[in-house]
Amino acid sequence: MGTVVNIKDEKECIICEKKVEKGIHVCNQLICEKCQEEMIETDVSDVKYNFFIQKLGKLSLTIKEPRVAGEQMLK
Repeated sequence: MGTVVNIKDEKECIICEKKVEKGIHVCNQLICEKCQEEMIETDVSDVKYNFFIQKLGKLSLTIKEPRVAGEQMLK
C-alpha cells in the first residue's frame, strides 16, 4: 500500500502541509508519521474524520508507462 521512507530532502505532507523528512508514500505523495498516526486513531464519528477524507481525496494516481531498458524518456 505505502512505504515508510526517510527522505534526504524535505517533502510536504498532503494532510498537514508541513515539510517533513520522514513519512509514508502513497501514490508518490507523502503523509507524515504524525498525520498517519492521527488518522489511524480518528473515529468515523469525529469531526476530524471528514477533514482527513477531504485531504486524502487530493491523492493523485499517476499511471506510468513501462520503459524499455536504455530507452530515453521523452518530455
